[in-house]
Amino acid sequence: MPSLQFPDVLFWLVLAGMVGYFLFNTVRRGSFRTAMFNAHITGTLGEVEASGPKLVSQRLKVHVLERDGRPLVGVEVTSKSVGSWEMLPVVLSPSQARELSALLKLASEGK
Repeated sequence: MPSLQFPDVLFWLVLAGMVGYFLFNTVRRGSFRTAMFNAHITGTLGEVEASGPKLVSQRLKVHVLERDGRPLVGVEVTSKSVGSWEMLPVVLSPSQARELSALLKLASEGK
């Protein structure tokens, strides 16, 4: 039986630490989604279905978040296809959300 070398032990310790932190955060925040945002979700404002390839479904959900008493905006990007699912959380400050809103407005007007 081969003995474990320092790099192997270090790899497994770092991996166990990351998994442990994520599980702790999931329990502390109450759900997988709130752990992904690392903030409490106080409300969901709505969602938009994105157009894309026929076999891929993409949705953007907008959440009102709160972390340490500060309001934040969360955008949840979910992609589903045959045999796969991916959720990408994006956390924005209120000023960043206003800036994104202005850029989306400009793009929708073709400017």
